[in-house]
Amino acid sequence: MPQSNRGYRLTSMEVDRDRELSGFQLAPDGQLLSFVLQRHKRTQVSSDRKKVEEIAIADLCTLQCDGGYPRPLTDCGDVTRPAVWSPTGEWLAFERDKQLHIMPALGGAANTIYEGPLYHPPLETDDDPLGYPRWSPDGSSLLFATRTEARTALRIVRADGGQQRELISIEGYIIGWDWSPDGRRVLLVTRDDDGWVGDVRTVDVDSGTSCVLWPERHYEYRKPAAVWTLDGNRIVFRSNRSGWAKLWVSSSDGRDVRPLTLGEWDEYAFRLSADGMRVVYASRSEQSGSTDDLWMISLEGGEPSRLTRHVGVNAPVACSRDGRVYYWHSSPTEPGDLWMTTLSGAVSTRMTWSAPINLERKLRAPREVIVTNDDGTQVPALIYLPAHCEEGQRFPAIVWIRGGPTDVCRFDFAPLCNWLANEGFVVITPNYRGSIGYGVKHMEAVAGDGLGKNDLSDVLTVGRYVRTLPYVDLTRGVGVGGRSWGGYLTLMAATQAPNDFSCAVAGAAISDWSIQQANTEVRYYDRWLVGGWVYEQPDRVMQRSPVNFVERIKVPMLVYHGEEDADVPFAQIGEFVGKARQVGVAIEYKSYRGEGHSNKKPENRKDVLDRTRAFFRQHLQHWNFRDNPCGRQVQ
Repeated sequence: MPQSNRGYRLTSMEVDRDRELSGFQLAPDGQLLSFVLQRHKRTQVSSDRKKVEEIAIADLCTLQCDGGYPRPLTDCGDVTRPAVWSPTGEWLAFERDKQLHIMPALGGAANTIYEGPLYHPPLETDDDPLGYPRWSPDGSSLLFATRTEARTALRIVRADGGQQRELISIEGYIIGWDWSPDGRRVLLVTRDDDGWVGDVRTVDVDSGTSCVLWPERHYEYRKPAAVWTLDGNRIVFRSNRSGWAKLWVSSSDGRDVRPLTLGEWDEYAFRLSADGMRVVYASRSEQSGSTDDLWMISLEGGEPSRLTRHVGVNAPVACSRDGRVYYWHSSPTEPGDLWMTTLSGAVSTRMTWSAPINLERKLRAPREVIVTNDDGTQVPALIYLPAHCEEGQRFPAIVWIRGGPTDVCRFDFAPLCNWLANEGFVVITPNYRGSIGYGVKHMEAVAGDGLGKNDLSDVLTVGRYVRTLPYVDLTRGVGVGGRSWGGYLTLMAATQAPNDFSCAVAGAAISDWSIQQANTEVRYYDRWLVGGWVYEQPDRVMQRSPVNFVERIKVPMLVYHGEEDADVPFAQIGEFVGKARQVGVAIEYKSYRGEGHSNKKPENRKDVLDRTRAFFRQHLQHWNFRDNPCGRQVQ
């Protein structure tokens, strides 16, 4: 890489950057916002001395709603989750050291009211408040979840810690809860043990009696969410029942269900306005790419109004009584901060600045394209160029496959793609079939017979497309790589289309479905992907397991895996590497002791980046005598 480009290299810490600010919660009087400030993370070895664990060092802070400097309320760095305001605004409840605490909102000593780990449901990031401890409407109690083995329980504890009891316990998961305004019922969203379906139900606070309102499906597309309206007469919820993530409204008994939003696009996070008559939500309506904006619609229906035109990913945080709307905004060149607009759609105002200028100058927004497969399937993709790219320059290309498969690449902060691009590559990352954000049908096309076929076809189509771009240097071919499901598709590409790419990097990759489904901690998910248990689909399992076709590989490979991976079990990768070496594949292999599905130790994260960079430079870039010596490079 020329000397002038070195200033654009992202460090491993910048690539692995997490949200420094999170969990913004508005005080009842609308004067303060509480949030968690994460300073850094530390790693430690688990109690059985096998796995590396990562612990965030974070504190609780408040911010004036008119802006200014944050005020810290804690200073020990041991706050686990954001705080929740009591109805009067006098107290904040939060988790620390696996215990539930309350403290005065203006600062002071914290009191422990429940000892024991709380359960944190796997919600969408912007829906997290639905899984926080929740104050009862009269401020006398708090509602929270715990989990043991295969059961999840909701518990109620008095604010003085003097009394606690179990409200309800179910097999499976509770992934969201909300008190009714009168405090007599609790609204729940549940998820069955199989992980794919669940329901929305209510629980009577006095008797614990549960009543199912309606079933929900397709949890891997967009997890359902439900809240009471302020008068308690209706329920606003997000559901995938139409084939897209849309907003709905029903009566409090679950009847009289009607759609609140329409259209073949997704709606994301939502919040009720302070008067309870309107819903502010994030939507991809009127967007040609993967960005979204804030919209508002009356609970009575009608035409929605657009509140922002802010390119990137936006999610409402809270609505104040004076008509302000606080929201989180991020983009490819902005890691994320709090912004404010109004219900009238006035100009947005930035409230926080969390990213250093030196980081933002290294980032370049991608170009969004749609590539059409031979069967007519449209494959959205993002193309990243080096931040130092100048007119007329050409770079080798890499198809980088994100994990999932039920995930999505959006016009959002993606430092890994920027890092790889700034090392001197054109990087294209596709939303292959199986991705969310393009309808349930697009997602489900990866399951059953589509496993490792439809998604691979889309990846190969994008690989052919990138070869047509005028700024791509094809002298040494095109690389492919990815981690998790991206690693699996990389192995599939190397074995099923051995002439399409010239080198491959696969991390935490599935190589043998028989071992995968038998040992993974997400067996229900893998059963859906395979279309049954492995013994029910032997032909499919054989055909879609890369380990059975190692002799077809023609390209050099880099493979790495965490030895304690419980998602994509480590047991399967040894046979793949062994077979590859037996048939003469030029394979570089690295295992990471104590690491799970993703590396926790900073030195191991850096090692993966260093190995990936060296591998792609060796096999794709032109060598020179200054900064990319030939070494073992094959011409």
